[in-house]
Amino acid sequence: MISRRTALALISSGGTLVFAGVAPGAGALAAPLPVRKNIATLQLDGPELTALRDGVAILKARTAGQGPTWTDMANIHGTDRGFNKCPHGNWYFLPWHRAYVTMYERMIRAVTGYAAFAMPYWDWTANRTPPQAFSDPTYKGRPNPLYDASRNNSLSLPDNIVGPAVMQQIFGETNYELFGTSRPQGQNSLAQSWITTRTGIQGTLEATPHNNVHMMLGGWMPTARSPMDPIFQMHHGNIDHIWWLWNGMGRQNTSDPLWRDMVFQDNYLAPDGSWYSSSPAAVQNIANLGYSYGPGPLRAASSRLQVADLRLQAVFERGSASAATDLGVRALGARAMTGGGDFEFAVPTGSPTLKQTFSALGAVARPTAAQALLGSRVVAFIRGLTPPSDDVQVKVFVDSAGGPEQKGLGDAGYVTTIGFFGAGAHAGHDGAGGVAVSSDITQALRDLQGAGLSTGSDEIRLRLEPVDSKTGAPVPQAAAHATVEIVIV
Repeated sequence: MISRRTALALISSGGTLVFAGVAPGAGALAAPLPVRKNIATLQLDGPELTALRDGVAILKARTAGQGPTWTDMANIHGTDRGFNKCPHGNWYFLPWHRAYVTMYERMIRAVTGYAAFAMPYWDWTANRTPPQAFSDPTYKGRPNPLYDASRNNSLSLPDNIVGPAVMQQIFGETNYELFGTSRPQGQNSLAQSWITTRTGIQGTLEATPHNNVHMMLGGWMPTARSPMDPIFQMHHGNIDHIWWLWNGMGRQNTSDPLWRDMVFQDNYLAPDGSWYSSSPAAVQNIANLGYSYGPGPLRAASSRLQVADLRLQAVFERGSASAATDLGVRALGARAMTGGGDFEFAVPTGSPTLKQTFSALGAVARPTAAQALLGSRVVAFIRGLTPPSDDVQVKVFVDSAGGPEQKGLGDAGYVTTIGFFGAGAHAGHDGAGGVAVSSDITQALRDLQGAGLSTGSDEIRLRLEPVDSKTGAPVPQAAAHATVEIVIV
């Protein structure tokens, strides 16, 4: 039942207490749609946070036979045995979790009776610490159901994980499979097993803010049972908001039927305890799910795919860059070579030289590698990362040949910081060759050139620096089996 405080807050704000029995897929709410808001803009005693606290408390207090419990819903994502139905490390990551957060939103509406409830989100770029609604142990003298003592409630997220430069890189991505993680390797059907096959290549959104925020929060969050912590919904609400903004910029989701037509069969619980299904096609229009984020961003003048996007799409569809050379894709590969605590990949261009390669691709021929790259896009596919735990981060740098190593996060050759989520739970993506991540190194190469640190040779030098996120100590085994493929489009 809805609390007296929620009722008073609703009355004072002009809200209504109409119960919404949500039938999955049905438009249960009349316009205007409930608006999901940045939690930093909400009052602690406002109707949204009051309903959220009440709903979480009700669901946590339920026992078997009283309807879906908080644990029942978390177990959909994962159990003590590891991940369950959730996809990570493949292109279903975004749509599956959109439907998952919506399941919680519908459940809160049902158990509180507050039909206008919309799940807030935590914009961790603007607000680096856990929201006060989650970090205070008590609320008005009573235990706060949103608080978790095992969580790092004093965390302050750094720039290299959620800062403006990271977000600029994410929003600047134009290819869905680099933005929202790529298809699982070898997918050739709509069989349910592909949903949890974690052999895709993670893009920056999943590998950096998503994974690292999970890991750095601690407690339940680095584990497959992360939804046991209510802050999970705030985190994934922001991931969903980022996807919505990205689409609003004119960016297109993939139209591949292997993505669009997949059915997440009986992956979600309705308020009455029955199971229901969803799909990427069903969640692309969030209005059909019963919520909005308010007025959409101004769309880009054109969302037409560029030549580089089409070439990258061919790489994912065909399974490798070497299979798309007929379209002008250039693929360079190398194995890891150990060098102290770091792993450096010196990738020779071979024959023809890099200068000739870029001339063939339509770029202006220039005398050095970094200069030649000014007219093209260069992406590194890093495969085979095997972190021993979630406490490992891998920093990626591009170095100049014979020049100083780029060690600082503000150095010209810094690319990104890769994080891992559930690495210990599924041992390198279910033993399928480790974790794979994509890193766009184009800007780093340009920055090296601008800083006068160009390679001076037809060679690209990529360096991985695996470290313990807490101590900074080297963890070389995380990259011991890694391979790197440099893709030029």
